[in-house]
Amino acid sequence: MLGHFGPKDRDSVELSSSDGGDVSSCAPPRQAFGDFEAEFPTANGQSDDPTVYDTQTFIIPEERKLGYWSTAAVIANKMIGTGIFSTPSTILLAVGTPAGTLLLWCFGALLAYCGMDVFLELGTALPRSGGEKVYLERMYRKPKYIATCVYAVQFVLLGNMAGNAISCAAHFLRATNPDRYSINIQLQPEGTPLPAPPPDGLLKGLAIGVITVNCLIHLYWPKFGGKYLMTAFAVLKILLLVLVIIGGIAAGAGKGYKNPEKTNFYGDGAWKRDDAGHTPGGWAAALLAVSSTTRSWENANYVLGEVRKPAKTLRRSAPIAVLGVAVLYILANIAYFAALPTKVIRNGGVTVAADFFLDVYGGNAFATVIIPLCIAASAFGNVLAVTFANSRVKQELGKEGVLPWSRFWASDKPFGTPGAALLLHWIFSVIIVSGPSSEDAYDFFIWVFTYSQTWVSLFIGCGLFYLRYSSSEDWAAERTDYHAWLPCTFIFCLSSAFLLVAPFVPNEYEGKRSLLTNSIPYYVFPTVGCCVLASGFIYWFGFAKIWPKIGFTIEVERTEDEFGHEVIKYKHVKRQRETHAEASSTSALPQFRDERLMSQMKEVFPGTSQDVENSAHGYPPRAHVHPKSS
Repeated sequence: MLGHFGPKDRDSVELSSSDGGDVSSCAPPRQAFGDFEAEFPTANGQSDDPTVYDTQTFIIPEERKLGYWSTAAVIANKMIGTGIFSTPSTILLAVGTPAGTLLLWCFGALLAYCGMDVFLELGTALPRSGGEKVYLERMYRKPKYIATCVYAVQFVLLGNMAGNAISCAAHFLRATNPDRYSINIQLQPEGTPLPAPPPDGLLKGLAIGVITVNCLIHLYWPKFGGKYLMTAFAVLKILLLVLVIIGGIAAGAGKGYKNPEKTNFYGDGAWKRDDAGHTPGGWAAALLAVSSTTRSWENANYVLGEVRKPAKTLRRSAPIAVLGVAVLYILANIAYFAALPTKVIRNGGVTVAADFFLDVYGGNAFATVIIPLCIAASAFGNVLAVTFANSRVKQELGKEGVLPWSRFWASDKPFGTPGAALLLHWIFSVIIVSGPSSEDAYDFFIWVFTYSQTWVSLFIGCGLFYLRYSSSEDWAAERTDYHAWLPCTFIFCLSSAFLLVAPFVPNEYEGKRSLLTNSIPYYVFPTVGCCVLASGFIYWFGFAKIWPKIGFTIEVERTEDEFGHEVIKYKHVKRQRETHAEASSTSALPQFRDERLMSQMKEVFPGTSQDVENSAHGYPPRAHVHPKSS
């Protein structure tokens, strides 16, 4: 059960086990059971509780914690990857009109704000690392562990950085060999075949190198990578978007190839649809693409345990990052339409940004080398932010005891960083990069994760409604004075539900190709996303129902030491068959505690020893005879 905190004390948090409401596995509150340390003496730092077989203390140095700007950088770095430089092609192909495309980007900004609003209320009320894991555990406490297990399977399998690592490698190769891998579609002669893509082995090798370097940065240099490097990459990305906007202004002034493209904004051109991309589910697929590009409001919530004054910092940093980047996205799309014909944008794919800079700035080294390197750096910064945040979530899953070898994945030895969780993150990222052999396959895994995360968003939005209006939860006393606006929560839930249904609507164009996954049928990735979540339920059944019957289970107790550092105690609880008379005592910890109290009471009050023993075993007290009546 997650700890309940006073509404005005959000920066000093006392943690307890998120065990789905089973009070027997939590540290007993001092007010109810007295002094925990006095009842369980310690020797050499080890608890006298026989069920505790391992204890880990996690220390985050104060100088390593994130401030306002570094927290905003965590969000901005994930939000600005390579999507804004390639997704406009998919959006225009699906929608068919410049005006419709811009309206969809505006609506995507609204959805991003609604998601941020919901996560602000939850993050300020529960300022712990883990993000959605923490909120799902707070909302869905029964059956025990079900929310944690389902989320763990989905996040460990799919929460990786393979897609942006591939994009980083591809743009780097375009920058280093522009004559071979870079192209301006406007200047390409009709009927001329496009250049061959980079060699598959070279692309994969570079992508694995990008993943490995990012993991090593966060392993050995957590302060440098988590604060300064991510802030630097966020500034670089913002400057790159500003450069796109300036290029759009220059295009509007008549600079560039066949500029300005006035037909994209005036007359029939703004709403004239090109039926080449017409498909029944085009708008739905486009909204999913926009939502995926603008979604990243949750990234800071993943690492709140490493944020200085988390509630206050999150309230200031998240709106700056989300709203600022959303405005830059809209202006960047206007710039694309100011410089490029719709045909070029529609057919550009991942080279839309490259075509834009070649068009506006010409075919010099700045447009063919420097700009692709900046886009590769943008992808690298995205991988850096995802590695930082996702590894912390996976460490929290290890702390919860729901993963195989949980103590190992939760460990922060020997560098005081989540090294084991970074290894887990690296393993699944490398598997995804190494397995597929086509760009469609990488996009496929991105959309599977996006779809499964949409399910998580729906559960969180509905869970917030439950916390607010359930009298048994007392959420009003637990949260801070920040309340998500009710229409925002409603829009968040409604849009999540729509985005879960939308991928099953046919969105094929040119007969057979899917808008989102190209050669892979449109219905495959949402089906696989549902199957991943279903496998989480199967995992929970084995973890919570079958495995304990073999003979034991692991329970986790979260506390804080006298310095405010998080302490995780792993408790080995045996599950033995009980008779009806013994059923009143099912936890090893209360049994041990009652025996200690009985022994102490016998020493102090010998005459009451039988009463104490009867009470400890649940028997009725002896009948007492008053001396005068004998």
